[in-house]
Amino acid sequence: MAKDIDHSLEQKSLYTLLFLFGFGIMAWVPRFPEVKAHLGLDNGAFGSLMSTGAIGAFFGLLTVGHIIHRFGAFKVTLAAILILYSSLVALVHVQSSFLFLVFSILFGFGITAVHVCLNSQVFHFLERRKINLVTSTAGYWSAGALSTAILSGFLVGRVSLVTHIDFLCGVITALMFALVIRLKSVLLESNEDSDNDYSIKEIFTGFKIDWPVSLGMACAVYLEFAIGDWGTIFTKDRLGISAGLSTAPYIVFTAMMIFGRLLVHRILPKAPLHLWVKRAALLAGAGFGICIITATHLPASARWWSYGLFLLAFFFAGLGSSFLGPSFFAAANRRSSQPSAVVVGQFGVVNNVLLFGIKWIVAWTIQFTGSIALAMMIPTVMMLATIFFVDSLKEDSKSKV
Repeated sequence: MAKDIDHSLEQKSLYTLLFLFGFGIMAWVPRFPEVKAHLGLDNGAFGSLMSTGAIGAFFGLLTVGHIIHRFGAFKVTLAAILILYSSLVALVHVQSSFLFLVFSILFGFGITAVHVCLNSQVFHFLERRKINLVTSTAGYWSAGALSTAILSGFLVGRVSLVTHIDFLCGVITALMFALVIRLKSVLLESNEDSDNDYSIKEIFTGFKIDWPVSLGMACAVYLEFAIGDWGTIFTKDRLGISAGLSTAPYIVFTAMMIFGRLLVHRILPKAPLHLWVKRAALLAGAGFGICIITATHLPASARWWSYGLFLLAFFFAGLGSSFLGPSFFAAANRRSSQPSAVVVGQFGVVNNVLLFGIKWIVAWTIQFTGSIALAMMIPTVMMLATIFFVDSLKEDSKSKV
């Protein structure tokens, strides 16, 4: 085995990888109106097409953890990065809905493959160093997402979507490759014990679902997904403002996600985690819902008051939901006896299936009602429902599987 590296260097490298991961995959989100226009689709069709990425994500989550267990993280991580950013480049070039669907599935696979690789390494770091980076790495991912949202908002109307994404993906791929090579000596190695290996059959027969944590996770994170998919389009279409201004609520949301994820460790000692999660879910769900309902019922002459309420809604959503996903994610690993790479994948499969269904419901609610505001109440109610699953976050809670 290669010599271990300093834990501080490893920690900084993991933070940088998660930052670059967020920066890369979220770069096109503020430019979704351009992508939709490029394909010539309405909101319902575009939303349905975007949701097909969940198909690739499903297979990625189901298999990548086992592939890492079999072949080790180094080669798998490099391959995952290459698949991810190659497919993103293809997505902004194609005009055919069918080709977009194909590359969307591949993109979904790439996202979850990199997600499993990097987060498995975060849990591996926890096991070796006894330092929990789960929430802080999520914060760095959000910092990357915020940085790229600001940059993308600035580039709208100045640099073409294709030029922006082509250049960014090339740079991000090179930087992530360099960091993975630096970490090679501490990355998860392949399983050398054939008795503990996983066959293809066991990927399915050995599948385990921790329902309280999985349902809690789905309820807690879908508001974040909905805002990523529809936030910019919702703001632009509802208020009739410029593309640049329509990205501001999403930027506020992401900024509050970072703030919450990086500073949550300061409040955790003051009360049990499950109580903080309950309070945060109420803040995010009630705050977002009340502000959006109020904003969408103001007259057209009060457009800028509505815009201010949109900003406030996204503020509450980002701050309240910031540490909920990482909390359920860490609980899933703690409550399982399986290898962390397998837990990350299996846990993700369940949530991906749930979120895939919810995304379709939201997309077709928009299609049939013509109201994004109404559809956004679905993730709002789900966020409020998170409070029914917080007991699974207690330190003494055990999985029933």
